[in-house]
Amino acid sequence: MIFKNTTSGFTLVEMMIVISIIVILLGIAMFPYRYYMQRGYTERAADGIAQEWVLAHRTIRWGLEFDPIVGRHARLFFVFQTGSSTVESYLLSGSTLPDIANISTDTNLVQKYKTLILDDGVEILGFTGSLSGSGDRVWYMISPPYGDGVFFTSTASWYFSDARIIVWYPGADTTTGRAREVLLRTYLR
Repeated sequence: MIFKNTTSGFTLVEMMIVISIIVILLGIAMFPYRYYMQRGYTERAADGIAQEWVLAHRTIRWGLEFDPIVGRHARLFFVFQTGSSTVESYLLSGSTLPDIANISTDTNLVQKYKTLILDDGVEILGFTGSLSGSGDRVWYMISPPYGDGVFFTSTASWYFSDARIIVWYPGADTTTGRAREVLLRTYLR
């Protein structure tokens, strides 16, 4: 009875067995935990994009003004880029579009609106639907007063149909749940 603990009634060997079982169970649980956390982050990123999408359309329909002194109604501009963990949005004023490839910082024409940061390594994989094969960057513009929008690419091709943007963890696919398509409609009511 050298290893006998008189206060708790457990031996040292019994305590080592209990600790070993706990460590083994924690080790087994870590693999699904990471998988489900990545699924959760992907879902939250897709929901965040969809929510910003709806809010942006609503904001433009309600008459967001770019410059309150002059009273110009804003157009909102989303920038989606593959491999990026952010979605940028800008407010535009005037009837001419600025250089889309390099959005200028001229505050008379362009003003940064929001930056949506995707969670924990989630990136934009690409585009499906009418935007498949459109390159690594797609823009979307929402125009007042009705909040209707249009997609376009660097080749200035305009797309009026709905599109899907895929967000994912690098190396995942849509069957694992760590990649998710987000349906983006060009006109919301």
